[in-house]
Amino acid sequence: MKTTLIAGLTLSLVACGGGAAKTPAGSCGGEERPQLDCSNEFNYDATNMQGGFSALGVGSLDAKTEQKALREIDTETQQYIVQSRRLCDEYNKCVVDRETYALRAENLRRRMAKLPELYEGLKSAAADPEQQRKALSKAYHELVPDETRTELKLSLAVVARTPTQTDATTIQEGTKLPSGSRVSFSVNVSRAAYVYLFQKSPKGDLNVLFPDPRITVQNPVPAGQELRIPQGGASFKLDTADIGTERVYVVASLEPQSSLAQAVSGLQGGGAPAGPVAALTRMDKPAACPKTRALSFEEDQPAGGCSRERGLSFDEDAAPSQPASVTARSEAGDSVIARVFSFEHTM
Repeated sequence: MKTTLIAGLTLSLVACGGGAAKTPAGSCGGEERPQLDCSNEFNYDATNMQGGFSALGVGSLDAKTEQKALREIDTETQQYIVQSRRLCDEYNKCVVDRETYALRAENLRRRMAKLPELYEGLKSAAADPEQQRKALSKAYHELVPDETRTELKLSLAVVARTPTQTDATTIQEGTKLPSGSRVSFSVNVSRAAYVYLFQKSPKGDLNVLFPDPRITVQNPVPAGQELRIPQGGASFKLDTADIGTERVYVVASLEPQSSLAQAVSGLQGGGAPAGPVAALTRMDKPAACPKTRALSFEEDQPAGGCSRERGLSFDEDAAPSQPASVTARSEAGDSVIARVFSFEHTM
């Protein structure tokens, strides 16, 4: 028997036939089957739960999404307990055969065996916000099933063709592009999402690249498709007015963002950046904001303050046909990605 204490939850994991108490054998269609003692086969002492993962007090970054992720982790942990006891009962009642029971029981034990490491990893990362984000994301992905996770993945390719090139190529952070270059974007999201693209010139001027009434693609963009913005042979052209660092901001969200949509409309009408758009453009100032918070789209968001990029970078096994300039995955329990991509505009 292996016993581990996790956040006050004692887990005693006993392999089938490896020490669990059994009652006299029963009959399952003529097969003699020893009855398992389900109180020992999966022995979880939940009397000292003490709040589970939620008791860690994570909340230094974006409290709403982090607490949502922690609640989901704790809920799934309790579900594993319920599932294991139900599985044992179904075995005794001949609902599942030996092979099915062995496979499902082992899967449950493997999942639960990850708890100590994940819990300790999150606990030890409390002093480092960036490591805390990564530790929470790891626990969330290990313990919350794919079908119930709040998750969005984004792949964005910034495609450019200089005046001397005949073919367009994907550029990476810091690439130098001369005036007259043509730029387009290839967007791919894992789930249908609302996508917004802004461009900020070295002088600070903002321009909404997407959505745009002249571009036929509309929000929400469909999942699993590489969409070119703008479509067809159209593109955005670098003029000669602004030389220096150009920044493109991208936001992708599973839910429509009314405050962001209103801010976009205001910019398209020639207004000044405000609300979430103003917050978005502060993501490129880490030196002035050493302790940044995640970008929020709440209507009552204060005008000042600091914002960090939202979402974690990831390496995708199945790369899109167009190499990506930015790949990001929403953080644990979050439904929004907000990133900034910079390149150098030269003469």
